[in-house]
Amino acid sequence: MSLERNNIEKSKTRLKAWWNNEETDRPCIGFDYPFYNKTISSISELMEFYISFCLAKNPDGIEQCIKRFEDLKEKIYSGGDNFYSYRPNYGAGATAAVLGIEPEYRKGSDKYGYMAETVWYQGEISIDDLIPYLNEVYLDESNKWYKRFLRVTEYAAKKAKDKYNIAILDIGGVLDVLSSLVGPQKLILAMRKKPEIIEKACSLLLEIMLELYDDLQSIIDKYCDGSNSWINIWCPTHYYPVQCDFAAMLNPRWFKRFALPFIKRQAEHLDHAIYHLDGENQLVHLDDLLALDCIDGIQWVPGAGKEITASMKWMPLYEKIQASGKKVVLNAFEDPTLITQFYERLDSQLLYLSCFFMDKIRAEFYLPEFVGGKAGNGNFRKYKRKRKNEIRNSQ
Repeated sequence: MSLERNNIEKSKTRLKAWWNNEETDRPCIGFDYPFYNKTISSISELMEFYISFCLAKNPDGIEQCIKRFEDLKEKIYSGGDNFYSYRPNYGAGATAAVLGIEPEYRKGSDKYGYMAETVWYQGEISIDDLIPYLNEVYLDESNKWYKRFLRVTEYAAKKAKDKYNIAILDIGGVLDVLSSLVGPQKLILAMRKKPEIIEKACSLLLEIMLELYDDLQSIIDKYCDGSNSWINIWCPTHYYPVQCDFAAMLNPRWFKRFALPFIKRQAEHLDHAIYHLDGENQLVHLDDLLALDCIDGIQWVPGAGKEITASMKWMPLYEKIQASGKKVVLNAFEDPTLITQFYERLDSQLLYLSCFFMDKIRAEFYLPEFVGGKAGNGNFRKYKRKRKNEIRNSQ
């Protein structure tokens, strides 16, 4: 059994075709697993490789954060069409920082008892002050967080060059960032009582977000090939996972007025866009999103604490997305045993699935045959014993 060796240039050619809706030599898939002689000490260490909160705890400590990422990178193999990617992380919706809202790092535990980390942006700007406040925001030397984002991105991109990707930081969605500035309850009330202010604020905020995106991505472009994001799919041009988690609180009429126009404008600014659809309450807006030509695909997440993302339960949803000509982007971290079934059931040319395996043996057994796996055929325990003996005898 021999898994397909990671070939960056072939993957770039394949992903370029995938983004452009052209035929690929094989379906796109990304997978990771620890090297045989390396040990992942905990789930927390594994999550640190994917979502490091190093910068959230030490905002100017990019040197140490990159060193930690490069150390972890030596423990994990990225295969298929996954690329090593460092993500400067100041939490979701980091645009709020350049708007004057200081991020608050928090530590807790998730539903499994593992350490969970997050960053909150909580402002208390009044609705009546919102437009003057946004008009006074400048992305220049006087803005400490803007300067910090530029410096951190440049340092990371210089270090990465062609060794790994630099994912642009999570600038957030327009209404999500606006909610961080004023609070969700005040935002909902203002949509009813002062809708013109909210529409104007969204327009001003989007201009700031697009300028921030362009400035950061232009730095990455100087040193690295293509673009990447927190969903870790390489793109030869510019893309971003557009989102509006706040849409879960909106009825279809308000979504069409306060969210959809700005989602559309943000996506049209990019070469490609994936919409991050988070939670069942957003499904009511799916048809409106699928009708946008500027959206390439949908990344579905059932919501925090819900059932797994890549699940047969959601197969009708995936099929609906693909029937509209859009791509489906999923991760199968929770249950990689379903991977081959997904590629057999869905249009594989409109699918990107990423997965993590606790070891190479599991990767060999469960990955589809088109990357050299066994597609889950046979008895895993028997296969595991056989491969362990082969590895032991070869050492």
